[in-house]
Amino acid sequence: MKFPIPLYGAVERAVMRVLFALVVAHHIPGSLNYNTLPAPNGLARLADLTFLLNPAVFAVAQYLLYGALALYVLRVGWSFALPYMTLLSVCVGSIINSQGAISHYLQIVSLVLLAQTVAHFYNIVLPPAAEPSEIDAASESRVIQFSQQAIAATYLVSGLTKLIHTGGAWILQSPLVAVQIVKTTEQDYYDTLDAARAGSSIAIAEWMAQHPLIVGAVLTTGLLLELTAPLLLLGRRWTLFYGLALVAFHESVHRVMKLQFMYNEHLLWIYLVNVPFWAWLAARRLRRSTPEEVSHPRAAKVHNETN
Repeated sequence: MKFPIPLYGAVERAVMRVLFALVVAHHIPGSLNYNTLPAPNGLARLADLTFLLNPAVFAVAQYLLYGALALYVLRVGWSFALPYMTLLSVCVGSIINSQGAISHYLQIVSLVLLAQTVAHFYNIVLPPAAEPSEIDAASESRVIQFSQQAIAATYLVSGLTKLIHTGGAWILQSPLVAVQIVKTTEQDYYDTLDAARAGSSIAIAEWMAQHPLIVGAVLTTGLLLELTAPLLLLGRRWTLFYGLALVAFHESVHRVMKLQFMYNEHLLWIYLVNVPFWAWLAARRLRRSTPEEVSHPRAAKVHNETN
């Protein structure tokens, strides 16, 4: 199935570049406080990444990252910037996940970087068919859509994994998430020694255990969002709906289970919710009052892109 690629405006694209660059800069830590890789994971199984544990080497890698981020924001030198950002993100994620415990909060940023790298070189080999004045917009719009595809794939895989690992019984087993809440609450308590926070979470877990049907219905809604995530590629309105729905889902999980997927939410706001476009469109429609503007070709084009 071929999904339509909306043509994103210059301001939209610039805002997305700046915000995503900030996410990447925050996503990669300022230092790696590890001495070894006791349980190699991911890329660390294929290559020796211990050289990055040297503070001097990692400092150089950080300076190169700042340069790559600047190139990325300025929309130049992407043939260097994107592969470097992707490689460093994957290396850092592998190092963090090679300490004996695996975290998933970093992976979505690496996947979006990888998707953007593929889209960039795809544009070089097979440039998009567009008017000469719209070549840059069409090329970067493809990069944005590849990013959205990576996000959709992340949620789809998450939903399928739930079903596969529970033999299709995830919906029936979902109320047992109360046990996970107790576990994470106790971990949080021993980190903070805040008895008030522990007490409130235990109360939530008890409520969930007493209301399994309500809990199952709420978590099933999240599962359905994950399984149908590819629909977000059908157009701007679908993208907005899934962006807001998934943000609400993550916020609910964060407040109930104390599990926060910060980078997921950042990317949802940047590439799915896309506040600048909808704010601009709302302002434009408020100003639009004459028949001439309603029938203007550009206005019609914007209308088509929202569907």
